Formats: sequence, C-alpha cells, structure tokens
Amino acid sequence: MALRVLIADDHPLFRQGLRAALERRPDVVVVAEAGDGREAIALVREHAPDVAILDLSMPELDGLEVLAQAATWPSAPAFVVLTMHDAYASRALELGALGYVLKEDAAAEIVTCVERVVRGQRFVSPALAGATPTEVAPPALEELSAAERRVLRLVSQHKTSREIAEILHLSPRTVQNHRANMCRKLGLEGSQALLKFALEHQDALDPL
Repeated sequence: MALRVLIADDHPLFRQGLRAALERRPDVVVVAEAGDGREAIALVREHAPDVAILDLSMPELDGLEVLAQAATWPSAPAFVVLTMHDAYASRALELGALGYVLKEDAAAEIVTCVERVVRGQRFVSPALAGATPTEVAPPALEELSAAERRVLRLVSQHKTSREIAEILHLSPRTVQNHRANMCRKLGLEGSQALLKFALEHQDALDPL
C-alpha cells in the first residue's frame, strides 16, 4: 500500500521540489498540497494522509498552530515540521511532531524522515544531531537583561512600543532597541516572532 503524504507550504516551487523528491519512491504518493495552515487542516481531514509535512511559517495558521489544533483530534497523521530555523524544534516536538527538518536539507532528508515517522519514530535533521530537544530550544530567558525581560513581559500583554515606553518611563527608541536586541539574542526573525516567543514563555517572565 502506498504511503500517503500531504505537503503544506506557502511556496509552490518548494512544494513542487518536495513532491518530486518524495515521489521518486514508487511507494509514496502526495495526495494533497496546501498553501496555508487552514487549508492544511481541511485537506488533512479530507484525505486522511499517513504523514503531513508542515512549513513552520505559513499564512493563516503556522505549523505550530496546526499541531496545537491536531492535539484535540481523535486521530491525526504523523507530522513533520519544515523550517529554516532550528530554534523551534523543542516546541514542535512537544506539540507532537515526530519529524523536524531544516529546509536547506529537506530534499535529501525528507524520504528518510517520512519513512521513520510513519513507523512512529522521531527524525531530526542530522545538522542538529546530538542535540536534545532542550538543547535546540530558544536560548534561556536568563540571557536577557532585566530591562529586556520587563519589556518582554509587556510585549506578552500585547502592548505597543509606545505604551511600553510610557509604562517603563523610557523613550520609544530605547524600547525598540530592547526589542531588536532580544530578537538578536533569541534568534528570532519576523514582525510577530517576538510576540509569539513572549506568549509561549509568559509564565516564566518576572512580574513587573
């Protein structure tokens, strides 16, 4: 019986390359492709694939949000997360992903990954070999200064930089500098990455 796979990624050319790599194997068939997280959920329910490959960064719902929703389903495929970053491996694995593949290595690794996860085994890109889930997690909050942690606490409350500046009696430019420094230290990219990190670690942040 053919191994049924779904690919969810918002870049059509990347999906095409991944499909080609997978379907070199005669026992693998890509049953559906999705361009965003909501479509991925709908197609998983429609096609019931054995394996669902999710891009970490997608419109509508990202890969982590799809995993979080899938945790409530009575049955779900084996999930593989694709990403350009290694910092979210721990979170993806905690949410139930069995595979975590760096995009730069996906063409070479995806077939082996799919073969492993469909058997219930974990696969993490060899570039991360030897790292435990905690070792590839985002750097500890202790790497942030006390001032940065105060700003991060307010970021987790959805405060704007101007609102944070008023609360902490700082200039908006200083707040922006703190945000930029935190993103650099934590390896975060994108306009919403710091907010997402702050929400995920809200319980660990010091009260103001």
